[in-house]
Amino acid sequence: MKTGLVNSNGIIENIIVVDDINSYTPPDGFTAIQGDDVFIGRLVVNGSVVVPEIPPEPSVAPSFITATQMLIVLQAMGFITETEATDRTQFPTAFGALLGENAAQNAAIKIRWANLTIVERNDSLVTAFGSLLSLTSEQINTMFIQAAAI
Repeated sequence: MKTGLVNSNGIIENIIVVDDINSYTPPDGFTAIQGDDVFIGRLVVNGSVVVPEIPPEPSVAPSFITATQMLIVLQAMGFITETEATDRTQFPTAFGALLGENAAQNAAIKIRWANLTIVERNDSLVTAFGSLLSLTSEQINTMFIQAAAI
């Protein structure tokens, strides 16, 4: 069975195979421990191997997502209706405050919305939508991370 040779500092220094640990005598200055979690470099405390916790990888928002991913997340979070998500000619009511008195600017915003294929995280529309919905930058990042998982 896989057996770790533990030095006087409690660190597993070597791995050997021992059939019967009760009849095995480790070299001077070492103790022996068996188990599936026995690996070189691990610490042994009170006869148990300490398995280090590996922190999760930090989630980084992708620089872009697809329009479909964005629509699914926005609809799931209740920011747009299913109809607004499936009929891109319908500009979402929640974003209506972005429209002002300038007809050309309004048309440009609606045209961009209707023709989105890729949504970039640093796009001015994303920032404007986020501000309008009172979302922090971190919340927008979380939405992009969730969307990318779809």
